[in-house]
Amino acid sequence: MEAQHQEFVGIYDDALTEEFCASIIDAFEACPQVHSEGRIGSGVDVQKKESIDCCISEYKEWTGINQSLLNITARFLVRYVREYAFLACGALSPAVRLDSGEVLELSPENIERIPEEQLLNVILKLYRPGYLNLQKYKQGTGGYHHWHSEIYPQDESCESLHRVLLFMFFLNTVDEGGATKFHYQDITIKPKAGRMVIAPAGFTHTHKGAIPVSSDKYIVTSWILFQRAEQIYSGGH
Repeated sequence: MEAQHQEFVGIYDDALTEEFCASIIDAFEACPQVHSEGRIGSGVDVQKKESIDCCISEYKEWTGINQSLLNITARFLVRYVREYAFLACGALSPAVRLDSGEVLELSPENIERIPEEQLLNVILKLYRPGYLNLQKYKQGTGGYHHWHSEIYPQDESCESLHRVLLFMFFLNTVDEGGATKFHYQDITIKPKAGRMVIAPAGFTHTHKGAIPVSSDKYIVTSWILFQRAEQIYSGGH
């Protein structure tokens, strides 16, 4: 699986199989009753975002697809954290006991020594995935037209303030238009079926989605958030 890392943007081709992508699109199109107008932080505003959405994490019939996507996300999150180790050892200082009995305080110098499952356990003590939102952007009109980032005060739960990373899966290839553009990095990422993108959620990685020209565009998006403090600092974590 080809991977590119530039300016903290991780691009992973073939994270999903084309068959799995097609099955997700088919399931979405077969369930119009779960579709809703795309929303931004302040609600529906088609001048900023024009899409048809489905929060698949909310529906029992989507449990299998939702869990499969989260499992795949976990694997690629480990790869991203190995590339940018201070995600796991900057704000907090976790330690890992290896099978040999050696205890390592996690650092960029030793992170490659940590087995995948152990590193994932560390990551999941610090972070959690957000809900998964499947979005359809219609050919010629749809798009996330507004330059935006992902961290902002929204309500008393402060969930959106816990966001650290964004991630997305492109479910279909769009030959013309539909690219995700990161403003400050001058990075343009074309929609390719199975491609995953992981990037920081803050203003440094302000981005938008262009109007798809040659076909509709389907994408799944979410975030990696800090666990809430009461979770991190309870139970010996």
